[in-house]
Order: sequence, then C-alpha cells, then structure tokens
Amino acid sequence: MTSPSLDIPPGPGFVATVAAATGIHRTDAYDVAQLFITHPGPRRPNETTETVRDGMQRLATALHLGPGDQEPPIIGAQLMIRREFAALDYGHVQYVMTIPSPSQDWIALVGNGALCRICLVIAPLALAAGKEETDAHVRASLARGELMWGTTYARRRF
Repeated sequence: MTSPSLDIPPGPGFVATVAAATGIHRTDAYDVAQLFITHPGPRRPNETTETVRDGMQRLATALHLGPGDQEPPIIGAQLMIRREFAALDYGHVQYVMTIPSPSQDWIALVGNGALCRICLVIAPLALAAGKEETDAHVRASLARGELMWGTTYARRRF
C-alpha cells in the first residue's frame, strides 16, 4: 500500500479520530492558549500504527507545524471561535477539525486575540494515559523528532 502525499491533508474520517485537549499556560506577563493534539492509535478497520502515524504527519504538514526542538512557527489564523464552538482549519478544502469541550476561559482568551500554541504528537497515545505517561510520551516524541508545534490565533470573523 502506498502512502498519500504529505502535501494532502488527511480526510475528515481520520481527523474525527484525533484527540485534542485545550489548556492555558499562565505567566505573570501573559497567557498562552494551548491545543494538544494526539491520536489514540488504531481503532478502525484497516487502520494500523503506520497509517495513524502517516495521518498525524500529514496533519502536521497541512498545519505547517515545525519541529518541537525549534522555535514554533507562526502558522496564521487557523482557529475559529463562535460562542462555545471552536474549530481548527487544517487545510482541507471542505472540513475543519472541531475542538471538543474547550473551557470558557480558553474560548475567551483565544476569542480576544491571544496566541495559541499547537503541540501535535505523531506517535499514538492511549486515551487513558495519565499525566506521567503523557509527559514521558511527549518527552520521548520530542527526542525522536516526532513532536511538532506552531503558533496560531483566531480569525476575526467566523
């Protein structure tokens, strides 16, 4: 089986299986919204660890994310906020990725123009992973060059 080109964003069927979590990094000087994107691993027919990794790499490429060991690139206005709804434009011509259950604080922060740091991990991470397991997975992914990131913000009108 041949892999699709990394230049082609993954389809909505794959993106619907991606896990996303939001948070806010607070400092004395500023707040940064965060969006953490992972995949729980193969769960659908014909899905393998390799196809999941390929889909996540294609998602990172479509978002123009850079390597986690370098300064995160500014990827433009990829977030859309409307009331309690948040979505990420990942480059597909018809679909966006819905961000599940962002907090009202996160929505308000991004909706008011704050930057959002996207962190995407290529290798699958189980949904049941705890804080320590997630931290170890992120660190190992960074060491392997499988952590991608970038900085985005919300579009003014949606």
